[in-house]
Amino acid sequence: MRFSYDWIKELSASALTAQQAAELLTAKAFEVNEVSGSVLDIDILPNRPDCLSHLGVARELAVLTNQRFTAPAYEWSVSEQPSKEVAIEDAEACPRYSGLVVKGLKVGPSPAWLRERIAQCGLQSINNVVDVTNYVMLELGQPMHAFDLNLIDRIVVRHAKPGETLQALPTGRQALDEARIIYKLDESMLVIADGSKAVAIAGIKGGAGTGISDATTEILLEAANFSPQSIRATSRALDLRTDASVRFCYGVDPNLTAPALMRTAELLAKVAGGSVERGVIDVYPVVSEPREVMFDCAYACSLLGIDIGEPQIRGILQSLGFEVSNHDGRMKVLVPTRRSDVTGAEDLIEEIGRVYGYDAISSLAPVMPVFDEHSWVREDESVAWDEHAFIRERGAIGRMLAGAGYSEVFNYAFLSDELKEILKLDDLHELAQPQSGDYRWLRSSLVPRLLVNARDNLRFTDRVHLFETGHVFDRIGQGKESNRLGLLIAAKGNDSQLFYELKGTIDLVLERLGVTDAYYDDAEPFPWDGGAINATLKGRQALIRTEKGQVLGFVGMVHGRIGDALKLKGSAAIAELDLRVLVAYAQQEREFEPLPKYPSVTRDIAVMVPVDTKIDDILQVVQDADTGGLVQDVDVFDVFEPTGKEKIGKDNDKPEYGKSVAFHVILRSDERTLKDEDANVAEAAIKKALQEKLDAQIR
Repeated sequence: MRFSYDWIKELSASALTAQQAAELLTAKAFEVNEVSGSVLDIDILPNRPDCLSHLGVARELAVLTNQRFTAPAYEWSVSEQPSKEVAIEDAEACPRYSGLVVKGLKVGPSPAWLRERIAQCGLQSINNVVDVTNYVMLELGQPMHAFDLNLIDRIVVRHAKPGETLQALPTGRQALDEARIIYKLDESMLVIADGSKAVAIAGIKGGAGTGISDATTEILLEAANFSPQSIRATSRALDLRTDASVRFCYGVDPNLTAPALMRTAELLAKVAGGSVERGVIDVYPVVSEPREVMFDCAYACSLLGIDIGEPQIRGILQSLGFEVSNHDGRMKVLVPTRRSDVTGAEDLIEEIGRVYGYDAISSLAPVMPVFDEHSWVREDESVAWDEHAFIRERGAIGRMLAGAGYSEVFNYAFLSDELKEILKLDDLHELAQPQSGDYRWLRSSLVPRLLVNARDNLRFTDRVHLFETGHVFDRIGQGKESNRLGLLIAAKGNDSQLFYELKGTIDLVLERLGVTDAYYDDAEPFPWDGGAINATLKGRQALIRTEKGQVLGFVGMVHGRIGDALKLKGSAAIAELDLRVLVAYAQQEREFEPLPKYPSVTRDIAVMVPVDTKIDDILQVVQDADTGGLVQDVDVFDVFEPTGKEKIGKDNDKPEYGKSVAFHVILRSDERTLKDEDANVAEAAIKKALQEKLDAQIR
């Protein structure tokens, strides 16, 4: 939108050059696209309709340059004749209609100063009366319209009648073409009528039948207020956009109609003569009053991150035109009706920060306490719990699992008698008034419902990956509710590898959180308070611990007894982790390593070991083998434990050799590309270590 900077300077007493003013306005949320001489092309944000005028921009510039600003006052003399009758049929679409009658006008060309000023803003001169109405719109932001008084008998603001039309008022260079345009109206559109027919499209365009001509001597000046919704809908439906409609779509202050009429009458007296008839028309059913907002300076400073001081805050608000008074230790701020964007304390704080200057506020991050009211400390007091970190990390875990192919499920926090019995869960909290038998007990684990989810989904697919985050309730006498992460992989048939696949997923979660000291402990008993251990198969279950012994969760294969009882047509692996403890152990500062320069080499090794040999022991021996630090990672991909009298290996006279383990060994050097002979030497060292330390047999 184009603004004359010469005009702005007259209203604001600015001493800045046009370029300096443009830079200042841009820094304070008014983007100036172009400066051409004394003309500024300014983008006005939709939330600042008060600045769709030279007066509004001048007020802002005065505030930003610490200049005192006083809005002009307008006066005129009146005669004794009565005014026209006005009726509003839809007060929501037209909250206010003001007008006055001016007689004794002489219509003709506008003086040079008037033509030049509106031309700077992109408008073409029509005649002195129309030019004055456009001038006032540009100056104050209130769209105006003038009717030839002798061509109307009364004013009715109503919706168009079915099939009603309006011939457009010709304006500008396209006058001849526009004169031929006839707009087809419908009942959703608001019009100004004279009792029998529409004479203008409200807030958008006047009709040719009541327009100002050289023969006009008496006019009715209109200064009305229309709802943005009504104008926007009509403008879109008719594909008709005008300077007036733009302002009404943004929102115009209903209390602007009176000063706009006064200013228009004052200017008409100067350029066209005439006198104002006594009795101002003003239909205003519900008066718009200043909005009251309670404001706390300390709260404002805490949000801004800087102590501005109450006197300066008060000064900024008053310079913006807000009335400020003290009330019960706080400020009571009256927001003028032109500032429809200010509805609460946060809006005032934004204004304070904008005027004070965001560049004057330190960019340093605030110092946060290690512990606050949201913090939770584990019993060993070694790790603090941060609520915000928990929310952030829980979301990150969910996104990572979704990316890994897991589907999130949401279950009720209740268990049925059947699930309680199948998983042998005792000491659960019973609801006093359960809605049904399926929702009688508060769950102590996410596992039971996840198993039901797996059973139901395996009817339609061969494989499912599920996760859930939610609250569980500790057993009677054990304390409080907690947040858990439940994981499940299920597949049709007998698939023992699900256990190791799920361990791989857990490793990804631990890696994402930066938990580097966790390990899998298959020692018994299993101190997991949820009771989900009752569902897992001995020998295919493990606790997840830290080096300090803190239990993070567990992982295990679902016991056949549980699967049969639930009619689970397949096998499943489940895991459950305590999210609060897990995130509390997470490293908030992550270290990233560069990508390796040299490729890796993978060798597969299979061994037979005694049945009581732990997988972790095998992995540790591989890592500690004398390979010169070439072992980068070890990944178990197969474990076989025969049942009954089955034996494996050449030494089948030794029944203790009942476990077969196969794994990938990833070798890499940080200094060179490995050759086959390098990998062969490392592989031999690993096999030797397994034989010597675990009495393993190489397969």
